[in-house]
Amino acid sequence: MLLATLCLTAVAAEGAQREDVGCGDMHRAPGGAPVGTAPLALGDSVMLGAARRLSRRGFEVDARCARGPSEGLAILRQRRRRNTLPEIVVMALGTNIATSGGDIAHMLRAVGRRRTLMLVTPFREWHPFNTRPMRRAARRYPKRVKLIDWSRRAHRNRQWFLRDGTHLRPSGVVAYTRILKRAAWSRQRGRFGPRLAQSEWPGYVGTGGLATASHQA
Repeated sequence: MLLATLCLTAVAAEGAQREDVGCGDMHRAPGGAPVGTAPLALGDSVMLGAARRLSRRGFEVDARCARGPSEGLAILRQRRRRNTLPEIVVMALGTNIATSGGDIAHMLRAVGRRRTLMLVTPFREWHPFNTRPMRRAARRYPKRVKLIDWSRRAHRNRQWFLRDGTHLRPSGVVAYTRILKRAAWSRQRGRFGPRLAQSEWPGYVGTGGLATASHQA
């Protein structure tokens, strides 16, 4: 709830500087690749601000304001049951509720041994996060987990953020997208999918459109 309130406050104050105005949810199709093959990016309100750019760069994006690790895990399990989980999954969660070692263990079981789980360290200027569980998992499972150290890069580039110290200005959107894409494409092998044609994806309205995610917890 805290970050949801902050998100709305930031948008009201500086909405014109954000790529997406509002604090809700967004599910966007990937540009240039089918669902089930393109990397899947699951995130909270930070990713919500970069959703359009990420989708244009080839990600399937599912972002919702105030999303926590348990909801992200539920989506992973659902997608695997439906056989639409790609080989690269980016989890950019933890801004509201910290991602624990137990959460990561459950996520690894959900994605299986042949996929790569990418963990994005969250950044909040006014209160540092405990990112040790993510770093520990990346060291312990180097072939299955890749750390995307957003918090380290963000700490040195405060100009990327709105006044709340968490959500992204346009320059932050560009940097966030570049960092996630570089990490995802470094592991992409194209072994999974395509599972569904884009026209068969529930809620799909094209890369320029908007669909509400139907698998919220």
